[in-house]
Amino acid sequence: MPSVKDLGKRLKSVTSTSKITKAMKMVAASKLRHAEATMNAARPFAASVQSLMLPHIGMKEDDKAPESVMTLAISSDKGLCGGINSKVVKETKLSLAAHEEQGITTELLIVGGKARDGLMRTHSKYFKNTYDEAYKGPVTFSLASFLAEQMLASSASSYTILYNKFKSVIAFDVTAMSFKGPEVLGESGVFDEYEFEGEKEEILADLYQFNLACSVYGCLLENQTSEQASRMTAMDSASNNAKDMINKLQLAYNRLRQAKITTELTEIVAGAESVQ
Repeated sequence: MPSVKDLGKRLKSVTSTSKITKAMKMVAASKLRHAEATMNAARPFAASVQSLMLPHIGMKEDDKAPESVMTLAISSDKGLCGGINSKVVKETKLSLAAHEEQGITTELLIVGGKARDGLMRTHSKYFKNTYDEAYKGPVTFSLASFLAEQMLASSASSYTILYNKFKSVIAFDVTAMSFKGPEVLGESGVFDEYEFEGEKEEILADLYQFNLACSVYGCLLENQTSEQASRMTAMDSASNNAKDMINKLQLAYNRLRQAKITTELTEIVAGAESVQ
């Protein structure tokens, strides 16, 4: 049975932890408001380009399986944000296993140290490159363009982005966004209804890369918002659990202290009576 001193130390420790989790919740809530506003402002930017390109480069159910796939898995660098990173790792493993069964060659780009750490031991052979501290500063279109260039540096039949899509503060799902390779834009009948100033092939190649960069940019913002929302929820749950534990420890501490005081009083009274 713990002593009064041990219970006091544990009570003080849990109280300090509670203060930390409350502070982290407030910080995450503040960052969430900013991230959500940025994400909502960027959604129409990506959607306008995708509405033009997806009918031609989007993957459909009746399409044949690609020969090779380049996958960009987006996670975070920090923990204490629920299960959003483990969900991305799990979905990536399932995707890689399915591709291996079908004989599809797969390469993997990873944003965020958490997904890298979760896949390093078992799936490092698929790694092409990993990028840490992507969220150290604000998510910019320059960063998204760089990642899009790295994806297109490897010739593949299909390109996939795995990320957490933000739905609400308590709801975010791992989503896969897939595109056919840029060679499909060279097929006959593609964008014939438009007139181009310059070489059509060059313009469509640039437009494909711009669409991929816009998609990566939107996915980075969605994942960042999901991370802050998940961290705020996790810290709120941790604060509530700490509060419950403090109440239990306080009750046990008071009972044990009262029992010790009662024992000491009993001994004093017994000693006084024996002297008489």
